Amino acid sequence: MTYSIPIIDFSDFSNRSAIIAQEVLEACETIGFFYMISHTIPKQQIDHAFELSKEFYDLSYEEKSKYKIQSNFHGYSGLYVQRLDPKNQKQGDHKETYDFLPFRKGESLNLLPEVFLENKDYLENFARTCHSTAIQVLQAFSIALKIPEEEGGTEWFSVRHRYDVPLSSELLRFLKYPKGAEETYNDPVRTGAHTDYGSITLLFQKDIPGLEVQASRTDWISAPIVKDAILVNVGGVMEYWTNGLFKSTLHRVVFLPEHQTHDRYSIAYFVQPEKDASLAAVPSSIIPEVRPVFEDAPKNDDQEMTVDDYLNMRYQQSYHPKN
Repeated sequence: MTYSIPIIDFSDFSNRSAIIAQEVLEACETIGFFYMISHTIPKQQIDHAFELSKEFYDLSYEEKSKYKIQSNFHGYSGLYVQRLDPKNQKQGDHKETYDFLPFRKGESLNLLPEVFLENKDYLENFARTCHSTAIQVLQAFSIALKIPEEEGGTEWFSVRHRYDVPLSSELLRFLKYPKGAEETYNDPVRTGAHTDYGSITLLFQKDIPGLEVQASRTDWISAPIVKDAILVNVGGVMEYWTNGLFKSTLHRVVFLPEHQTHDRYSIAYFVQPEKDASLAAVPSSIIPEVRPVFEDAPKNDDQEMTVDDYLNMRYQQSYHPKN
């Protein structure tokens, strides 16, 4: 069977929501990834985010290191700091990242580098636009899962993903994969095979490909760059919430010939529910009645498990692996 990542047109969502929701359901039940086209994030806004990312990563390592990631997972991480596949990786991911916590009025993030501080209003607007786009996807999820109106209907996920509450846990991440290093790197991939942690991820790719998806749970396929599309994938929280109906699929970044001469940049927006949200199963008649055993969620029989419990466990596994 040949697998490919579907492309779903979100135009005229208010009038086409049932059609879009069915296409989303089919994608999430099978491959766990889809391209979102006709979204509402302006291209120039995305392009400027990439420009700011490059400006930051062009700084010296000494300068970037002043903003190292904090215990709350905000800030800069250098090469090899995160190991997304600790069972198979020797030295960690060949990437740099900068994570932004939610921007909230009247609150300041941990110390920001000047390039981000000078553009704080823009970055906040970009993060909020990503959030709004994610809410539309989550509304499609609610429709697809036929969540009853008395349980929250189309807003079931939305009320658990509010941006401005103190327990919001969403993350905006700028990534850079530096050129070269394939000959001296000790692992065959740049970013280890992993599933994401939250509800969904919005991924913006630019110019240089390299992402692969384990579409059939055995075979890897390329996730090519689709012009002006956002690549959306299901995270571990959503798979857990839906008792395995929605698939959180392994993906990785591999070395390609062009990586020897070109840096690879991407931007991810990790959509994560509020930390105190319960991970009891979604009230849907179409999800399995019994929750399967998940290797990355050892408490999968605990109906009182919260988002914070789950996310902390997953972050500890990748930043502080035992092996």
